Amino acid sequence: MPTIAVLVLRAPPLAVSALFAVAYGAQAASVPFAGVLVDSVRSLRRLLIVVDLLQVLVVGSVPVSRALSLLSLPVLFGVAALSGGLGGLTGIAIRAFAARGVAPADVLAGNAVITGARTAGQVPGPALAGWLIQALGVVTAVAADAASYLLSALICLRLPVAAAGPAGRPGRGLRAGRRSLREGLAVLAGSPALIRLTVADSALNLGGAAIGSLYVLYAFRILGLKPGALGTVLVVQNAAALLAVATATRVSRRIGLERVVPVFAPAAAAALLLIPAASWLAPLAVLGCYGAIFGYCTTVWAIGSVSLEQLLVPPGQIGRVIALSRVVSLVVIPAGALGGGALADLWGTRPTLLAAALAALAGTLTVAGRPSTWRPGTREGGLADPKA
Repeated sequence: MPTIAVLVLRAPPLAVSALFAVAYGAQAASVPFAGVLVDSVRSLRRLLIVVDLLQVLVVGSVPVSRALSLLSLPVLFGVAALSGGLGGLTGIAIRAFAARGVAPADVLAGNAVITGARTAGQVPGPALAGWLIQALGVVTAVAADAASYLLSALICLRLPVAAAGPAGRPGRGLRAGRRSLREGLAVLAGSPALIRLTVADSALNLGGAAIGSLYVLYAFRILGLKPGALGTVLVVQNAAALLAVATATRVSRRIGLERVVPVFAPAAAAALLLIPAASWLAPLAVLGCYGAIFGYCTTVWAIGSVSLEQLLVPPGQIGRVIALSRVVSLVVIPAGALGGGALADLWGTRPTLLAAALAALAGTLTVAGRPSTWRPGTREGGLADPKA
C-alpha cells in the first residue's frame, strides 16, 4: 500500500505515514475483540479460513478499483483499515492455535517451526514483489497478495480440528465480553515478565513504526533505489531470519528465555541506526547489513518472547492476555507512524529516521538494564527451568 501511495498516487510523506498508521491502528482496535472471539469459538481452523477469504475480497479490491479508475487515497485507507483489522484477528488466532495444539515442553520448538514456515515464505516474497512491480506495475502486483490469502485459506483446510476452545470458554454477550477482558487484564498486570515483554515490544514498535512509515519513501526518493533493489534488501533480512529460526531454540535454551528480551531487543533496535547511516555510506550495502542484523535479532527475540508468553498464561486465557498485550504494543505504531511523518515534514526524513532509531534503542535499553528477577512460569507440564 505505501508503494502504491508513493509511486502511483504521488502521496506526500504525511499521507504515506497516515496510511501506515491506519493499518496498525485498525489492528490495535481489533485485537481485544479478537482475543475474546478466539477464546470463545469452537473451531480456530474455521475462523482462520473465514478471515483469509475476507482478506481476498479486501485486498483484491485494489486492482479492481484501479481497473475501474476508482483507485484513490481514500480507497487505500479503507483497504488498509479492513486488512489491518483482519490481520490482528489472524495473529491472535495463530498464537492461540499453537498454544493449544503443542505440549508446553515443546512450545519453544513449535514456535520456531511456525516462525520458520512464515519466514520461508517471506524470503522470496519481497524480491518477487519488487520484480512484479517493475514488470507489471505496482497495482497489478497487489493481485498476488490477494492470491496468497486464498492459498492460505486452502492450506488452513488441512489443519487438524484440534485446538478447540478449552472448557470454561468466555460466555457470549457484551457483559460477558467485558468480564473476560478484565480477567485477561488481571493476568497481564500480575506478571512482571509479561509487562517487560510488552514494554520491549512497544519500544521497538514505536521507533520501528516511525521508520517503517518513511522507509519506502526514503529508499526511493533519497537513496534512489529501485523496487528490485529494495526487494533484495528484504530478501537478505528474511534470509537472516531463516538462520535465526534454525538457531533460536538452541540460543534461547542456552542463555535462558529470561535473557532473550534484554539481549536481542536492544540489538535489533541498534540495527535501526544503520538505516539513516545508509544516506552517508554505500546505501545498498548498509541496508543489507541492517537487514541481516535486524532479521536475525528480531526473529530470535520473537520466538523466545512468544514462547515465554505461552508458558506464562493459562491456556483458557491465552487469546485475551495476548490480545491485551498486543493492544499496548500496537497502539504505539500509529502514533509512531504519524509522528514520523509529521517530523519528516518538519525536520526532514534523515533526522527523523535517526531520532526514531535512538528512541527504540533507549526504550529497549531501559528494559535490559533491569535485573532479571523473574523466570518463566510453571503452568502444568511447562518448563520449570528455561535452560532445561
